[in-house]
Amino acid sequence: MRRPFPAASTTASTCELWDSTNARTSQTFFMVGILGGAGVSLCSATDAVLPCYGMRAGMRHFRTVIGLVGAALAAAFLSIGAAHSLTILATGKVSETELVIDRGRWELVAGSIAVFLAFVALIPVRLRRDWRTHGIYGAFVVSLFAEMFGFPLTAYLLSAALGLKFFEQQFMLYMYQIGMPLGSLITFFGVLPIILGWREVYRSADQLATGGIYGYLRHPQYLGIIFVAAGWLVHWPTIPGLMMWPILVVLYYRLSLQEEKRLAEKFGHEFWAYAERTPRFLPSGLRRG
Repeated sequence: MRRPFPAASTTASTCELWDSTNARTSQTFFMVGILGGAGVSLCSATDAVLPCYGMRAGMRHFRTVIGLVGAALAAAFLSIGAAHSLTILATGKVSETELVIDRGRWELVAGSIAVFLAFVALIPVRLRRDWRTHGIYGAFVVSLFAEMFGFPLTAYLLSAALGLKFFEQQFMLYMYQIGMPLGSLITFFGVLPIILGWREVYRSADQLATGGIYGYLRHPQYLGIIFVAAGWLVHWPTIPGLMMWPILVVLYYRLSLQEEKRLAEKFGHEFWAYAERTPRFLPSGLRRG
């Protein structure tokens, strides 16, 4: 019987070439992501203090562009990672270097954080306190990528009994076999409703958004954020992530209730009629909101 993951000597040269090319491509995209994330932080802060003139509208448009770029880069990275994982599963070969968790790659930490925070700009923020919930998502993302590429705290804590090398190998095998392909799929299905929701909110302007994906769910973008975080938790489980994800779910649920209260005050009967026929988070047939 063929061993599913032999040592580095049996690794195909094409896999090594793919790794080298993918590393250079990822570094280029991640540098773009750093600029995108910085732009989101700047325009979010500026939008809160600028007067209601053309400058504020211009900043919102700029923030939208940054969000769309971040979403596109996120989808591209997820596709690249899933393709790499499926290639390893198909060939049954992985090098020894791929069974070691990256350390000290802070440029990848910064780039990953920037990309997966950038598309949050596509979610409308109606009150300044709404950023508090997004801040918890930001903390989740920072802790995740800090461990993935910088300092693997969870690996060090859990490897005491098993030995670091053995734990790393088993963890990376899980990541390639299950975590990366399944987690990337879940994360992609989280990014999608965020983009679709932004399109409907953008089209509706100051009106109540009820078309497109909002015809099926009242809060598709919040559900998308929860799915993005869940996908990364499957992809790369960490102790901080396991602690923060349930808090994230509760906070976005509370944010949805606060938003519905504001919408009811603004749109009155129109909103209540919409809420009556449309679930909050899960489609009809699964659970009503």
